[in-house]
Amino acid sequence: MGLFLSHVKVFRGIMDVEILQLALVELGWVLSVPLIAACILWCANETYYRSLGGCKKKAILFTGLVGVTAHEISHAIIATAFGLKVTKVVFFKADPESKTLGYVNFNYNPNSFIHSLGLLFTGLSPLFFGALLVYFLFDVAGLPNLQSYFVLTDHRGLTSRVAISSTYLWLQDVYLAIDTPLAILNLIISLMIGVHATPSLADLKGSIKGVSSVLIVIMAYWCVVKFISNQSNALIEVSIQSLNYISTAILQLALISSVAAIFLAGLGVIINLIKKHMN
Repeated sequence: MGLFLSHVKVFRGIMDVEILQLALVELGWVLSVPLIAACILWCANETYYRSLGGCKKKAILFTGLVGVTAHEISHAIIATAFGLKVTKVVFFKADPESKTLGYVNFNYNPNSFIHSLGLLFTGLSPLFFGALLVYFLFDVAGLPNLQSYFVLTDHRGLTSRVAISSTYLWLQDVYLAIDTPLAILNLIISLMIGVHATPSLADLKGSIKGVSSVLIVIMAYWCVVKFISNQSNALIEVSIQSLNYISTAILQLALISSVAAIFLAGLGVIINLIKKHMN
């Protein structure tokens, strides 16, 4: 954190403080978009699991076969990419009682700036990896992706009429496009990936160690691009667009999990009513 504050002081000495503050506020809004999408996914997954009732353990094992495996693969890939030494990988372990269905162990140098960056991206990797994987699965199966209808740009966009109507139209088109075995298979796989895409508490704890380093890189990039580069507008637009597309892909995961949660909750109510009527 001390290194982070020192960098802020350097930037303040070079540029006008008011302009820098405005840029940082703008940056905060930009970064809030994927965070909002991630929070919606977390809420959707919690609702999904609660709706399973007594079948929760079986459902976790069934979805975890694909979802947990994808989750742990993403950790292993990103950790290796940042030079963290992976010592052990368990892609899937059928033991819901332990609340640990898979894990990736790795060693890192606490004094390495690159490793510090790697800690954050490794911890959050299931979120982005899952979103991109589901986007690919939808594309391969001929299912429409949400980005073709609506792109999440800020928190206000979630409740806008355009967003709501576009999302409704997307869900309709997804339903109509489920007309082939491949589409059905990929939709099921996407659900299995989505419900295990949220980072665990252990993932988040590891990620916190790399927050200050990532903020330094983002702030440096943002300020250099915004105030020094001759092509600042184009670079900023591409950066924001990329974040917005990733955020929308995460939101797509959340919507899939939400629909599954509503369906299962309704199914649970019907089953309970039938049981009461039979008794």
